[in-house]
Amino acid sequence: MYNKQASGQQGFTLIEAMIVVAVIAVLLAVAVPSFSDFFEKNRLKRATEAVYGLITKARAESVIRDRDLFVIVDSGTWCAGYAVADDCNCTLTNPDAVGACSVPVGPLGPGPAGAAANVLQRVDGANFTDVAITSDFGSTFNSIKGTANNDTVNLTIGVWALNIVVNTSGRIRICAPNANRTMGYIGCS
Repeated sequence: MYNKQASGQQGFTLIEAMIVVAVIAVLLAVAVPSFSDFFEKNRLKRATEAVYGLITKARAESVIRDRDLFVIVDSGTWCAGYAVADDCNCTLTNPDAVGACSVPVGPLGPGPAGAAANVLQRVDGANFTDVAITSDFGSTFNSIKGTANNDTVNLTIGVWALNIVVNTSGRIRICAPNANRTMGYIGCS
């Protein structure tokens, strides 16, 4: 009888394993900066949309409540908020504190049962690491037409930037400060 030995090899050689590791290292070296940009752009987009949402909500509530609402964005403390009074301090976290960015919500009937509760209306930069607001913003939304003052909020992270533009008709939009389309937003013009 004849005895056949296995002629095929099994497993990887050391050289093959080293080539695979080298290819993976090159791919990671190329991918890591892309991931960093991706995370920066995502943080900037989330921060911009949070402030945009707050400003949009203030405009809508101004018309619904038939009361002028004041919006403030403070670049020094990275916070934004709105209230009925124009001395809103967006750093305050107690809705019942004097000057807090809060609005009364609930029934407004007589007595304790009809008292409205103050609800905080603010956004802060705690969840948006490295995102900077580079301009202060203050505008009052008119309760009849939802109109406001022209103003812009600038948010940046690294080389990326987005603006929130409010015009006199009360239109609120997000745009890229350069002429190019950035993160899906058109350029400001």
